[in-house]
Amino acid sequence: MKRIAYIVVILCMFLSCGIRREYKDALLRAEAVMDEHPDSALQILDSLGQYESEFTRHFRMQYQLHRQNAVNKTSDKFTSDSLCQVLVSYFDRHGTVNERVLAHYLLGRAYTDMGDAPQAISSYQDAISAADTTVTGFKFSTLNRIYAQMADIYHHQLLLTDEIETRKKASYYAFRANQPKWGIYNQAMMANAYILLNQKDTAETILKAVREQFRKHGYTQEALRYSRPLMHLYTNPPQRLTEAKALMDQFEAESELFDERHELPPSQRKYYEYKGKYYEGINKLDSAEFYYRKTRYPNMDYTAQDPMYKGLLSVFTKRHQADSIAKYARLYCMANDSSIALKDRDAVAQMTATYNYSRLQKEAHENEVKAYKTLLGLIIAAAVAVLALVAVFLVWKRFRRKYQQEIMQLKTEYANASYEYEENLRELQLLESAHQENESERKRLLDENVELQSRIRELQKEKAISRNLSASALFAEEPIVKRFHEIAVQPLANVKEEEWAELTDTFANSYPDLFLDLCQYCNTPQSIRVCMLTVMGLGNNEQANLLGTTSSRISNVKLALNKALFNESSSRTLNKNLLMQYSVY
Repeated sequence: MKRIAYIVVILCMFLSCGIRREYKDALLRAEAVMDEHPDSALQILDSLGQYESEFTRHFRMQYQLHRQNAVNKTSDKFTSDSLCQVLVSYFDRHGTVNERVLAHYLLGRAYTDMGDAPQAISSYQDAISAADTTVTGFKFSTLNRIYAQMADIYHHQLLLTDEIETRKKASYYAFRANQPKWGIYNQAMMANAYILLNQKDTAETILKAVREQFRKHGYTQEALRYSRPLMHLYTNPPQRLTEAKALMDQFEAESELFDERHELPPSQRKYYEYKGKYYEGINKLDSAEFYYRKTRYPNMDYTAQDPMYKGLLSVFTKRHQADSIAKYARLYCMANDSSIALKDRDAVAQMTATYNYSRLQKEAHENEVKAYKTLLGLIIAAAVAVLALVAVFLVWKRFRRKYQQEIMQLKTEYANASYEYEENLRELQLLESAHQENESERKRLLDENVELQSRIRELQKEKAISRNLSASALFAEEPIVKRFHEIAVQPLANVKEEEWAELTDTFANSYPDLFLDLCQYCNTPQSIRVCMLTVMGLGNNEQANLLGTTSSRISNVKLALNKALFNESSSRTLNKNLLMQYSVY
């Protein structure tokens, strides 16, 4: 604490200089000690508050956010939600993820202190929705606190199943925040909910694990404190008294809760109830009565006297003391008044209904917003798709026009060269027939014809490739080819012989040279069909579906085809060889 006091003094010295950076440093120091020393954090913030008139709006909001957090941690109850509402409104628009989550959490705490459980739950849910655990530096400790506060509300409403699920999340985020003490604490509270649900075996398993984890992390006193629910399980009914006694002996030997007279403070006297049950279980009624009476403390809540009166009534019943039985039966009934329980149950039902209605309203609104966003996204996607199709069509149309122009140019050049070649031949023939001795003219025409023959061969080759490319495009558009592509994906494709015949005729018309070679070198119809399907771009599995065989069999046929047509001992290069030799693609 002296160290904190020094920090406060140094802070005041810095603040007196009026440098804005020192304000920020002070806020960071307050935030750093917030979890472990909230009182010191509040002192730092109160010292900083005297310079609030010099703050910018954003810094003032940050200051108020952390001050409200310190007020909440020092157990001062909120009496109004006004400032928290302002903080939520501001940080939803201008804050970081941690600031938004904290603002909604503090609003939930304000509603909790004001007794408005439905609004508190709603604010906690908003805080969870604002969280983004993927952000660097995200404070998982805040999520732990949110889920723990929600679990407390569920516990008071007797919504025990909801409490258990929420405690699990609180414990998970406490461990992620490197706060194992609070992670184990929430598991212990979850065990209490299982006890109320009468699932005692599950509760016992959790409580044993809780004790082990507390000791593992060095929290010996917490391990002793949470051994008391196990005492309750072992003495109610009193069937495992030996285990209960071992826990009690350890608790009394090691716990720091006892004062110098070995007495427990009023808030811890429920332990004496378990000890009374133990002695009653071993039939030491005097000791049982003694410890039942020790549970009493000054200003004890009337309903808290219920276990004491119940225990004393049980002791006097076993002693057959009629007067005492009558007395404590009346007191026990008063403490356990059914009308109070009924009133509490109605209040819980009303609170639960209000909460459910509030959540349903919010979920309906969120669903409407989500549906609108989805519809808007579909409209935008459709518009983009239409624009893309139009662009593709225009590009294709332009490419086709250019391609047709190139083909026409090739045809024109070929025709001109052929015509000029024929004219030169006729002129040579005339020269020879006239026995003219113009040797230089004759040599010129021969040289020119050699060049023309070379150019004609080049044009013939280009024209053949263009013709093959056009044939390939036309072949791919044939209905029978499309039909085979459709049924190739079916594992048990049923292809009729008429369809094979139609495909073969179409293929022969499109690739006559390749088909003649296939007829010469392939000894089975299946080989020809595999080659046709390979030209169509179908894989081994798809061909196997069409031919009713296996993928390995298709590979073997391709190997034989590649060997026969191109003298290569591989099935993988068949496609490439067809491309280079026959220009089928």
